Amino acid sequence: MLRNFVILVALFSITCCYKTYAGYKIVRVNINSAEDHQNILSLESEDVLEIFSEARSGHSDVLISPQNFPKFQEYLNSHQLTYSVVSGDVGAEIRKERQGLMLAPQIAQGEFSYDTYHRLNVIYEHLDSLAVTHSSNAETFDLPGETFEGRKIQAIRITTDVISESSKEKPLIWLDGGIHAREWVSPATIMYIIDSLLGEQEKDKSTQMTALLDEFQFIIAPSINPDGYEYSHSTDRLWRKTRQPSGCKMNKYNWFGGCFYTRCYGADPNRNWSADWGREGVSKDPCSQVYPGKKAFDQENTRIVSEFLSPHKDKLKLYVTYHSYSQLFLTPLGYTTAEPDNYQHHLKVGTAVVAAIAQRHGAKYINQRSAALYPASGDSADWVHDTLGVTDSYTFELRPDENSWRVGFELPEEQILPTGEENVDGLLALIANIEYNNDV
Repeated sequence: MLRNFVILVALFSITCCYKTYAGYKIVRVNINSAEDHQNILSLESEDVLEIFSEARSGHSDVLISPQNFPKFQEYLNSHQLTYSVVSGDVGAEIRKERQGLMLAPQIAQGEFSYDTYHRLNVIYEHLDSLAVTHSSNAETFDLPGETFEGRKIQAIRITTDVISESSKEKPLIWLDGGIHAREWVSPATIMYIIDSLLGEQEKDKSTQMTALLDEFQFIIAPSINPDGYEYSHSTDRLWRKTRQPSGCKMNKYNWFGGCFYTRCYGADPNRNWSADWGREGVSKDPCSQVYPGKKAFDQENTRIVSEFLSPHKDKLKLYVTYHSYSQLFLTPLGYTTAEPDNYQHHLKVGTAVVAAIAQRHGAKYINQRSAALYPASGDSADWVHDTLGVTDSYTFELRPDENSWRVGFELPEEQILPTGEENVDGLLALIANIEYNNDV
């Protein structure tokens, strides 16, 4: 009886101050043009909806409160936009996930599991534990600087004889995750890849992993938006952006210097990079989910990562950033539909990656250019491709696909492990086909 009471009290404590999303719906709007996408952005600025996922395959998923649903229907009908309801009560899905997290078994400090989602401290503690266990092949460090809320972005460097000076001159592969806060399966997948490189997982691939560590140094940052990630755990499950104050709704200030409507927080950290910054697929409203910031790199986390990567551009041979959801492998570029000069190489790489992923569990990923439906400026992979001159710069959109789960960011815990497994295979195929390994 006492245990049940304690669990009930704990469940109440984690839900009482959490945004409930009771009665909210996720609606899939069919997008046929860039103009349709701009219409959706205008509705977000009018507080009718929130962009839930980016349109990459002919539609966009949006989040709508029960109060705004009638106005939303009226608008879409008047603009001949068709839609379908994907989830009728987002709040119910969030409550179910929260209860599962609360009831998940506790793990010892430094350990990690792939049957639940973990907080930032658990991620960092496991990285440090790996550096101790695999001291000849791994070391952890913090990228220079702190986020707006004073957090560090921790990374792990993995290579053979990691403490030697010669290892620092090896060609570099960079992986990152968690740039969007609510995409929890992204850091989890990154952690599985790290464990696999060090032989904690995928033990049958040990010879292959050793060969990679002999040739490359991997620098991997599982959560490059730690403020947002923690906020999505503590306060708002569907939070996407950073947490730095960004201004007033629709940039409307009152006579006293405050906000006429409401104060906004955060920028989209995948619209905040300098590659074609602020031009396509963004909103000038600071409250928008795709607000790019006041200028490129005005968010501490994007500045920290970009300033770390820039001096390494001559060694950087592969950049990969992991997002969710939709099961896509996205190649450059995102801000223009024009094919880059190295498009044929990207096509070859993507074909190999999606084939390798499908071999493990049958998951079908789609290989396409990032701007295949509509352009979006200021993303990290385009910055690495254009500014740092790295041919092999890619974005993964992880599970689920667009039709198998009602609330895409809340991937069921039983899919964490297979997502990690298939993406180890995808990464191995990717590395085998990069320009550096093929002299293309």
